[in-house]
Amino acid sequence: MFRRLVPFLVLLIAANAWALERVAWPPGRPSGVDQIGRGVGVVFSPDLSVPDNCRFYQSIGFACFQDADWNRVLDQIHRYNVLYPERRISTLVLETHGTNGNGLKLQADYNALSERSYISVGALQERLEPEGIYNVIVSACNSGRLLRPYIYNALDPFNGDRLFLPATCGIVNASRDFDGSRSPVRIIRPQSSHIETTLVGKIIELGLPARKAVVTSANALHLRVPREFAVSDMMVQLVTHDSRLQLVSNSYVDDLSGEVQPVDRSEELFRRFVTYLNAVAAREAATRPRVARR
Repeated sequence: MFRRLVPFLVLLIAANAWALERVAWPPGRPSGVDQIGRGVGVVFSPDLSVPDNCRFYQSIGFACFQDADWNRVLDQIHRYNVLYPERRISTLVLETHGTNGNGLKLQADYNALSERSYISVGALQERLEPEGIYNVIVSACNSGRLLRPYIYNALDPFNGDRLFLPATCGIVNASRDFDGSRSPVRIIRPQSSHIETTLVGKIIELGLPARKAVVTSANALHLRVPREFAVSDMMVQLVTHDSRLQLVSNSYVDDLSGEVQPVDRSEELFRRFVTYLNAVAAREAATRPRVARR
């Protein structure tokens, strides 16, 4: 089956690697499909996603934010944690652009006049700490370069990179005196260097119990289930607790990376994601009390 692939680059960092188990992620086996992403939020750049993608992620337990304006996203995150204290998020996954390591970018598309904004790593730490979000997992282009000292707090809008398009919705920088080394907010990324890929799948590809569980969860949230969803290789590894995923934090590099992972690997990971959802749904169905018929 043909899928739309959305590539973006993740950079190699050689130091301070750890396994996924050390990241604040929902531990153990979720009790149901609607609990898979509990305590985790995900931010999508609209052009790396599909319409109504957040409805799918909300149905499997995530808080989801999809917008081209970082200020709106940060406001939505604040509002979510205030309104839903029982489902507060402490970990945030960024499915965004890294702009060759020159800034975390959200955008509607590549048209120069489209909605678009950037944020520095320091600004993320400064804005997310009061929300109780202490783990930020970055799945973006050249994420290690985002932590370079001279752009850590304030991005360089004149960096000359062709991917750094006009910031029509602004640039969010940290306060001048902000010290990221003292922040409890960790900026986490994969250790391995490769082109990260996002696949677009269809709800109908899930098994019947998983589809029913997604629909039931969506209905409880007063949402209409979308026909398709976008999921990155890294998100699959996070959700399925893939032991092959090694993560690093709090160091930077200067060099760009261009290693491309085989498309077959992304397809294998997508199948792993579907299998995982099907397995969670099957366990959930098996534990439901049976109604005796007369």
